[in-house]
Amino acid sequence: MKTKVSIILVCLTMMASNLHATVYNGVCGENVSWTLDSETKVLTISGTGEMYHDGHFSDSLHWHGQKLTTTIQSVVIEPGVTSIGYWAFANCTNLKTISLPDGITVIEANAFDKSGLTSIVLPNSVTEVQGSAFNGCKQLASCDLGRGIKHIGKNCFWDCTALKSLKWSDCLETIGSGCFISWGSGSSSDVGKIPLQDTLVFPATFRSMDEIFSCYTNVKVVIWNARRPQGSGMGPLYNYYHSYDEIIVGDEVEVIPTNLFRDQRKIDTIMLPESVESIGQNAFNGCTKLQYINIPENVHSIGKAAFYNCAALTSLELPESISEIYGSTFYGCKSLTRIHIPGGVTTIGESAFVNCPALDSIVLPSELTMIGGSAFSGIGLQDTLVIPDKVVAISSNAFENWSSLEYLSIGKNVTLIADNAFKGDSAIKKITVWAAVPPMVSEGTLADIPDSAWLSVLPDSRKLYREHAYWGRFRMADVPDSAMIQRTVIVDAAETTADFTWPTDSAAHSYQIDIYKDGAVFCKLTLGARGQLLGISFSAPGRRAPMDNANDTQPYTLSFKVTGLDEASRYNYVLSVLDANGTPLHVYTGAFATTGYPGVLIEGGDEVIPTPPVIPSNPEPSGTPTGTEEISDGIGTFDGSNGKVFLNGQLLILRGDKIYTITGQEVR
Repeated sequence: MKTKVSIILVCLTMMASNLHATVYNGVCGENVSWTLDSETKVLTISGTGEMYHDGHFSDSLHWHGQKLTTTIQSVVIEPGVTSIGYWAFANCTNLKTISLPDGITVIEANAFDKSGLTSIVLPNSVTEVQGSAFNGCKQLASCDLGRGIKHIGKNCFWDCTALKSLKWSDCLETIGSGCFISWGSGSSSDVGKIPLQDTLVFPATFRSMDEIFSCYTNVKVVIWNARRPQGSGMGPLYNYYHSYDEIIVGDEVEVIPTNLFRDQRKIDTIMLPESVESIGQNAFNGCTKLQYINIPENVHSIGKAAFYNCAALTSLELPESISEIYGSTFYGCKSLTRIHIPGGVTTIGESAFVNCPALDSIVLPSELTMIGGSAFSGIGLQDTLVIPDKVVAISSNAFENWSSLEYLSIGKNVTLIADNAFKGDSAIKKITVWAAVPPMVSEGTLADIPDSAWLSVLPDSRKLYREHAYWGRFRMADVPDSAMIQRTVIVDAAETTADFTWPTDSAAHSYQIDIYKDGAVFCKLTLGARGQLLGISFSAPGRRAPMDNANDTQPYTLSFKVTGLDEASRYNYVLSVLDANGTPLHVYTGAFATTGYPGVLIEGGDEVIPTPPVIPSNPEPSGTPTGTEEISDGIGTFDGSNGKVFLNGQLLILRGDKIYTITGQEVR
């Protein structure tokens, strides 16, 4: 009887043991399987290759209706497995620890979604953690992503409210949008409550990220080493608390991307390294306490609204490599008193300097061609404004509300001034217009400039301005402004052309231009007192309209274009003002170079004592002059290389300083 009882007890004990030591198993990859010990609550995954990508493993953790996800407390993944599959450990709410072998390369999307993990260390073989991988892991306090991580996916650490320590590698490249957002209980006061480390380091390999706002509430210092990233979204480092005390930019950074430091309202100084080449759109938009930033010489582009509302910025030196100032770049820089606009800037965009009332010195560059709408609206301290000669159009409201502007000079190539360009500029007392033909304006363009303002124009253009519907209402100066009387020769050289402009003399009978290259005469031209070439009439700027007064002896300027010059070459010239006997009255000498000339050249147009002959140090060799002169009214051309002139299709012959038809008749 005792024997039977003993046998029954042994069987009951074995049955009880089996109930407490149930082992579950299944397949979670093509060559990967899993085993769960119900007693130890350890899940072991073994095999080779990748886990399933379709969430099948998570579904298989149901055994005859029993939900095993809540049973798992620890996971051991053995060597050979190369990935953590999609939704693999999602909702494993009691999972506390996981052991990962070297060789795993990717943690797939939602792999630990809403799991109970408190910490995790990824092996250095992991290069990517996909979107929402740790979404809702509210107990996750620390995460070491390993030294190989390159990509952190979208919403990866969404609502990880306990996360206090996060480490990433020196080869990190991308961070997805919403990566660290925490909504907490849903109250707005809980937004952005991830208390990560106080210093945030972005490595040199970092190249792009979307917004990661509402995070890093304890971060005081951002170290930005990323060389050429591409930012996007509201602002990669934007957060609702604007808490960064210091921003350090690494020595090898080449690009400050779009929106990077937008709305950082505690930063007062930023030092950029010499390696920086471009500054993206809105890069420092809203940095309201930024007082100083240096712009390195290598910067060739500053994006739209880059310094929008940087209200504390006082001065800025833009490098000469900048060729365009985009719209709203310095909008609202209320404390900006001085800015250097580089000489090579050709375009100033719409609203570029709106609401910069402290600016007291705006010097527009000589290469400027276009001024955008409201570009300088609201500048209140400057009394003089000079529009450069290459400006073609001035857009609407460009210089409105300049309360202190008294003197306005408009360049010779301005053809259009849009409506309200000088709206509210009621202090203007004097206007000088260099354009031979009155620029197109509307009634509103000049409406606020007082009728009492003096208008000074080129002598030959007075009649046109006096008879103009809008320009004609100003008081016309009896003589041109002394500043309009040119005293030197100006040479504006391009790739194969050179424009000569020089002062006239009432006693001049003719003008002679000798252009030298390497000591030899390249081109030799003689012009009459009114700019005619050897008896062939040509139209020169400044002489397009008849003179108001036949007795007017005021000086004016003549212009002449020489074409057919060699590229990237240096030239010397001598311009002689001759009387009727060929005696020099004035002689000007100087040098110029065509585009691409590699040397350093100090151009000049200095007057010298008129003791002919005045030639460069190298003597003029014998031979036929070369070069081509194009008559500006288009009726003829002079080709010095073969001594031929074509006038209205007729071949003419050059002999000395005279031109003959092919029949021998002299042309006058």
